[in-house]
Amino acid sequence: MSRIFSPEFFLLFAALLWGGTFVAIKLALNSAPPFLFITIRFWIAGFVILVLFRKSIFKKENLKRTIWLPSFLTAISVFIGYSFQTLGLVYTSATQSGFITGSYIIFVPILQILFERKYPSLRTWVATFIILIGLFFISQNDSSFAHLFSRIRFSSGDLLTLVSAFFFAVYIIQIDYFSKKVSESGFVSFQILFTGVFATLACPFEFYFFPKSESIRPDVFFWIGVIYTSIFATILTTKIQTRYQKAISAARAGLLFSMEPVFSYILAYLVLGETLSNIGTLGSLLVLFGVILSEMGKWNKRKD
Repeated sequence: MSRIFSPEFFLLFAALLWGGTFVAIKLALNSAPPFLFITIRFWIAGFVILVLFRKSIFKKENLKRTIWLPSFLTAISVFIGYSFQTLGLVYTSATQSGFITGSYIIFVPILQILFERKYPSLRTWVATFIILIGLFFISQNDSSFAHLFSRIRFSSGDLLTLVSAFFFAVYIIQIDYFSKKVSESGFVSFQILFTGVFATLACPFEFYFFPKSESIRPDVFFWIGVIYTSIFATILTTKIQTRYQKAISAARAGLLFSMEPVFSYILAYLVLGETLSNIGTLGSLLVLFGVILSEMGKWNKRKD
């Protein structure tokens, strides 16, 4: 593989596609409630998966417990992550959501130590700390430098998004572990289908707890959001992550994925007109610097 089209390139491309989901979902949520959106998103993705892999998905080797169980476990993390992220977008901006979601890179090294007994390099920890500071600044986007530490606050949307970030970190660790052990097509296919099942089971509770969910107006923004998130930000990114993340460490992958909020901010600015204050801008620059620092030199070498 050429130096340009390396695993890192494809993982950055996945981060760009994920960055676009914040704008797409924010627009779609004006027309439909969160869990209904997630359900439609993953069932469309599941239908496309069934069409694309109809000849291989139900082969005997793909129906073994060694395939569907890892898919089931990762689907739990995916579903919880997207659920809290989508709920959070109801109460916060696409820009805020993008940067707070990026905090999963804080949890990845910690989870690696707990579950894989892998200790990230010093450079990884330094880059993670810099990105953590940047994410804190971006979460205080409505504040000023003069009142930064006297008025620290997180909205309910920010807190919901932070929960989603933890489960996305769990998902990264799971991908790092399972992608080397199972068939790619079966793993991806069942993971998406299981997520669709979980979202379907959650839908009735949404209509109970959120009575306003009854007003559903699927317009062009809703369908654009559904198609974009199901095809590009679900199927394509899951394939990319399953295929290329195994070539590098989970901690390094997490740092590359932290470019997602930077991309989300750029797209939110262009499409929604959202802006960052001086604090938010500083935070975004720190996140970018942390990612660049993580890629400098030949630390954290690529796996064979």
